[in-house]
Amino acid sequence: MKEIFASNIPAAVAVIGLVCYFFGMAVVFIASPIKNAEKFSVKPVDNAGKTEIRVYYGGISFALGAFLLFLTIALKTPYYSLIGGLFFATTVLVTRTIFLFVDKGWKCPYTKLAIPAESAFVIALWVCFILANKLY
Repeated sequence: MKEIFASNIPAAVAVIGLVCYFFGMAVVFIASPIKNAEKFSVKPVDNAGKTEIRVYYGGISFALGAFLLFLTIALKTPYYSLIGGLFFATTVLVTRTIFLFVDKGWKCPYTKLAIPAESAFVIALWVCFILANKLY
């Protein structure tokens, strides 16, 4: 495993960050779905909604992290997992930015945190991608 991550250090740093992020999100939303969903301006109307938060925010986050880790190990390089993470993170940021204006949510507290945090994360991933291509 150490050799795989050493094969492309910028990509490895990005993938480790992505996997930690997704696994962290999974734990947070599976363990305490309502409390954490409300921080994201999401509120279930009944217990099925609580399950959906666990499944989609928690379960899918876990699956994404596990898939990126699996892909890294299977292909013996973190490079393609970085590309997958770039697709995901960039798509989330672009979609959020577009619908921020459509839904007029720019004054919401969560949006004021999400846009700069996601932007910084996406920029960091792109920097890792550029370095991964230039250095390796």
